[in-house]
Amino acid sequence: MSRRGFLRTWVLFTVVLLPLRLLAQDDTVTLNSGEVINGRVVSQTDSNVAVEISNEHHTVFTTRSIARSDIKEMHQFTPAQRQGNKAYAVLQRYQLNPNQEFTSAQYDQVIEAYDKFVATYPNSEYASNVTAQLTEWRFEKFEVENGRVKFGDKWMMPDQKKPLEEELHRQQLEQALQSQVQVVRAAKARVTAAQREHDFLHSDAGYRGKLLLQPEYDRVMALYHANDGELAKAPAALNAAMAKFNELNNTYRTAGGAINFQEQLNAK
Repeated sequence: MSRRGFLRTWVLFTVVLLPLRLLAQDDTVTLNSGEVINGRVVSQTDSNVAVEISNEHHTVFTTRSIARSDIKEMHQFTPAQRQGNKAYAVLQRYQLNPNQEFTSAQYDQVIEAYDKFVATYPNSEYASNVTAQLTEWRFEKFEVENGRVKFGDKWMMPDQKKPLEEELHRQQLEQALQSQVQVVRAAKARVTAAQREHDFLHSDAGYRGKLLLQPEYDRVMALYHANDGELAKAPAALNAAMAKFNELNNTYRTAGGAINFQEQLNAK
C-alpha cells in the first residue's frame, strides 16, 4: 500500500475512534406520572432520592431531589455493570467501513480490545453483541491477509475495486456540483438584488434629489449604508462560489464525468 493509501486508511480508522457518548451509563427513575428521569442516583434516604442529571452532552449537571412517594420504579447499575457498560461504549468507537478495509495491524488492535472485553466481562448484557462483532473483525482480517479489499460491503480483488471507487467518486462529485450550482445561482441572485436596490435608491423613483425630514433621512441613509455593504459582499460571495464550482467541475471532468454542469449553471 502506498503512503497516501495507508494514511487514508488510517484516517478512516481513527475518525471512528473519537470519543462517543457512553452507552447505558444512566440510572433510570420512573415516576408515577410516567416521566422517566435518566441520570445517576447519588444518594438516597427513606423519603427522598437524589439524581444527578445533565444535558445531552454531559457537560452541565444538576441534582434533582425526588420524593420516594412519587417514584414508581427505579433501576440502578451496580459499579461492575457500570464499568462493563463503559468498556462496551469504548468498543463501539471501532466501526467497520463498508467501502474500506484496514491493515492487519489495525485489525489486531481492535480484536485485542474485543478479546479483553470478553475475558473481563463474560456476563455482560453486551457479551453476545461483542462476540458477533468480534467475528466480523476476524473475518475481515482474514480477507485482508488473503489479498482482498472491501467495497460496498463486498470483498474483491484490488483491480475490481478501482473502477467502483472511481464511479463512486464521480457520483459524489455530481452531488457536490448539483449543490454548488444552486449556491452559485443564489449568489448571482444576491448580486442582482443588491444592484437593483442600489439603482432604486439612487433613482428619481427612490430618493435622488429629495428633501427628507431628519427621521426619514436617517432611515434612508441606513438603507444606503446597508446596500453599499451588500454591494461589496455579494460579488465576493459570488466569486468564491464560482471558484468552488470551477474546482469541482474541473475535478469532475478529469474523472470522466459526462454531465454538463456549466450548461446547468447558465440555464435560465
